[in-house]
Amino acid sequence: MNKMPDVNIRNVEDPSGPGCELINQWLREYNWSANPGFMTKSEAEETYPLVLLADFGSQVVGGLFAQTHLAWLRISIMAVNPEMRGQGIGGALLAKAERQAVARGCNYAYVDTMEYQAPEFYQRYGYSIAGQLPNWDSQGHSKLHLIKALQPEGTISKLQR
Repeated sequence: MNKMPDVNIRNVEDPSGPGCELINQWLREYNWSANPGFMTKSEAEETYPLVLLADFGSQVVGGLFAQTHLAWLRISIMAVNPEMRGQGIGGALLAKAERQAVARGCNYAYVDTMEYQAPEFYQRYGYSIAGQLPNWDSQGHSKLHLIKALQPEGTISKLQR
């Protein structure tokens, strides 16, 4: 192991401040040399928001906020009015988001949720746990990462290679 040179490591409050762009540049340069196919596609393909609201009469009773990028649907937030839960609204939101993602060319879906939130909900709709971060909230609860293949060519076994 090489001896580390005598460097000064400092805190920086603004990640866009002086010197920080160099870090981003070095990572981009490395990624371009290591995976030019991904970088070409990633920079050419935009990330598109996918926002759905469920209305009952004139009231919003649920919603899903997500985005699509390349072959992935990433669900950020989904919630249903507590008085309307258990009536299929969440499942309908999820199904519509997945259909729209497939229409946009997505093969996979991803969501993260706390273990006390909705992992069982997503598992009922075909999502499987791909990873877990223990004690994510420093209160003993894990964050779970779930994935689903949306199309036959998007098999989970391909994701786990």
